[in-house]
Formats: sequence, C-alpha cells, structure tokens
Amino acid sequence: MRILMTFTFVALGISSITAGATDVEGLNSARVPVSDRSDTEFDRGVSRALELVIVKRTGKSSSPQSAGGRAVVKQAKRLVQQFGYETRGIVGASSNDLVLRVEFDARVLDEKMRSNKLTIWGKERPETLVWLLLDDANGRNILGAHDSHKIVRVMKERARIRGIPIAFPVADIAEISALSDKLSSVAVVNAAYLNSAKYAVGSVLVGQIHQVASSLWESEWSLVVGGKSIVWEQQGDIVELMVEESGDNLANELGQLYGAANQNASDVVEITVAGLRSVADYARTERYLSTIDSVTSLLVRRVDERAIIFDLAVKGGFTSLIQIISFGQTLAPDPTNLGVFRLIR
Repeated sequence: MRILMTFTFVALGISSITAGATDVEGLNSARVPVSDRSDTEFDRGVSRALELVIVKRTGKSSSPQSAGGRAVVKQAKRLVQQFGYETRGIVGASSNDLVLRVEFDARVLDEKMRSNKLTIWGKERPETLVWLLLDDANGRNILGAHDSHKIVRVMKERARIRGIPIAFPVADIAEISALSDKLSSVAVVNAAYLNSAKYAVGSVLVGQIHQVASSLWESEWSLVVGGKSIVWEQQGDIVELMVEESGDNLANELGQLYGAANQNASDVVEITVAGLRSVADYARTERYLSTIDSVTSLLVRRVDERAIIFDLAVKGGFTSLIQIISFGQTLAPDPTNLGVFRLIR
C-alpha cells in the first residue's frame, strides 16, 4: 500500500471561524488488541496503550519516539491505575478479538511527562467540522455522521483515538446543492467554509476523495484553522488508510497550534467577569475557571453586586487563557475592554 502526500500552507484573508470546543474525556486511557492474557502480552499491551495516551496528551504522533516519550513508556506498568480485558462485544469471540483496556494515573503521568519535557495538551480542545465528499461510481455524495460508510467510521475512530472532537454537517438540501455540482476543488472548499458559518466550531476540515480506478484513490484535504489553511493531497490504493492518515494530520496540526500554548511557566492574570445577576452566576463562573487545565490557582480578589475579579495563575499567561475561553460556551470577551468577560446565558 502506498500513500503519496503533498502539503501546502496558505494564509487566509477571511474572518475567523467561531470557536467551539469539547472537554475531551478518556485522555488517560486506551484500548489495544492482545493475543492472550499472558504476562508478556500484558507488558506489551500496557506499553502500547501508554504510547497511544502520550500521543493523545501531547497532540503529536511522534512523541512516543522522542527521548522523553521513550523514558515515560519505560515506566508504563508503574503508571497503570486500572486495567481489564474486553472482547469487542462479539459473541463467541476468539482470542484474536481480545482487547486490553488500560487507564493510567493522570496525576503521576502528568508529573512524568513534565519531567521529561513532553507537551501536555489539556482537555479543552476545539471541535472540528468534517466535510467528507466521496466521488466514486455512485456519484458525488456528502457523508454525514449517520452514514455507515467505512470512511466515516474510520474518521470517527481516528478522532477518538487521537482525542480530537469532531462533528459532521447536517447534509440538508442547501449544503448538498452547494457542494454536489461540478465545482473546482477550491470552489468546493469555499462552499464548505461558507456553509460552516452556522456551526460553532473551532476549525473546518474538507476532504474530497475520488476513486480514479478500481484500486486507486486520490484525495485533497483542506484544514481551515487559526486564520490559515493547510492543504495536502494523497494518492493510494486503500482509501481507509488515506482517511486514517488525514485524521492524524488533523490531530497533529491542532496539537501543534494549541497544545504548546500552556507549556510555559504560570503567569498571574487578572480578569473581570461582569454582568452577573445571581449567586448561581457567581458559582458557575468560579466553577468553570477552576476546571480549566492551564489554570493552576484561582483567587477571588473582589466581588460586588455586578462583577467578580479573579487573580488566576495560568500556564501560558493571558494568551493561553483567552484561547481556551474562546473554545467554550461559558464566557465571552468584552470587545472594548481587555481582560473583561461576560457570562454567556
């Protein structure tokens, strides 16, 4: 099987996508296939599971092979919090269907990763809207979340493994008519971007997959994120592997853009949250800020009848905090006052 890939980076003169995010769960756990329940297979499976977790936690597929990654993986068994075996839900499953499920101690793993200079990407991650356009013998079709097509399943599974929240468009008549015509590749990307405006997402990925022969596929991908477009092309004979690799490209680009933002030393940041109307509003605001991964400490400096002022210790400082808040649906920055936010109702 071969895949040829070409990357292009293009600066965009377009307004930013409205950010949307999901707090990703399961960042410290992984499932890996094993052949049996022997000690040898357990050791191999735990090491492989930790490699997958390190990739999720850093946002970089190369992290387990780095010096720091290898040092952490060597300690895999000591970091296990709990484990179990599954058979993928198949009745009468054979040993070849056996899966080892491993969860690692998040606190200890964080310490080991930091001491080995590995990036730690928090649970607040931007959601990506994925457009998959399949052009084969059946014509051009937009594949949505409820499609059973194999490439949808592959993209969902790859996003799950990498800890990347994704969503698919609701393929209504307007979207289908805008994208199903014989448009150029650039026109398809622009149409998808325009149709994405109604979705609250942090980035948009458009994949155009063409079957050019019975055993030959070509694809063009465009990821719009952070004010730029990253474009790559593929050619190969197994479409599932092409989609899987593009899922990895998506995760790597997002990890590079957002994962390193909270790696610097903590800075004390003062913010004001205004427009609070009730005790519940105050509690909701404090609870939200305290759950942000990059916030290492929180101090309420002053409270009055309309606002609350916080001193926050934030890894990566104010820039990191603004970025993470922009992903969520709890606070919105005041466009005229830097450091002032309002509670979203």
